[in-house]
Amino acid sequence: MATLTKAINKSLFDSILPTFGSPRVHIPTWDDSQKMFICDEYESGNGHRYYRGIRFCDRIVILEKVGLYHSWTYIDGIELYAFNGQKMELIQKRDYDKVFRNEDFIRRESERMVREYLTGVMKMQRISVPAEQVAVQAQELINGCYKSFLDPDFNTRLTQILPKLEQH
Repeated sequence: MATLTKAINKSLFDSILPTFGSPRVHIPTWDDSQKMFICDEYESGNGHRYYRGIRFCDRIVILEKVGLYHSWTYIDGIELYAFNGQKMELIQKRDYDKVFRNEDFIRRESERMVREYLTGVMKMQRISVPAEQVAVQAQELINGCYKSFLDPDFNTRLTQILPKLEQH
């Protein structure tokens, strides 16, 4: 308990929420409504805002590239990463042009991308699995990425993934 109270001090909170005029330490921000971390926010010369959203489970990472143009939110791209033991590997990527960002669309696209990846790997290994079973597995993986940061097991998963995210 002594180390916990020692670690939580004024400088910790000042680095997360500094007083006006002080620089803020760049850390990803958790958005519970989207169930993802928001990072790499910036504004273009035209005044459009962009950010990357990251959500993950113990096997995959979903990275969303989001653009905010005037009063519309677009999805610019989705990338799926898998762990190969040491680092994250890009397994699927989709770019979009003028597609409105919608949570159901992101889920469906992510599930489809995981399904296609699993089907391709199994085909290369000459393994036959019913399409329904692959779809169920893909849906379970994507559902695992939509767990809340406040869930009890999230901290364990977070300590496993943070070093991998910093490498990306």
